[in-house]
Amino acid sequence: MARADKQTNIRLPDQLKEWLLERAGDNRRSLTSEVVMRLEQSRKAEIEASQKGEAGK
Repeated sequence: MARADKQTNIRLPDQLKEWLLERAGDNRRSLTSEVVMRLEQSRKAEIEASQKGEAGK
């Protein structure tokens, strides 16, 4: 991830952070990269669901 990206601080429950750290390790990514990847997947799924909903109208 480029250092030109904006930094955002968030608070996470301890259990969620630990889970994310475990997943990041499993996937050989940093915590930041893991969070970004998961947010991008979620955004993509939401956009696709929205487009499917519009196609059904």
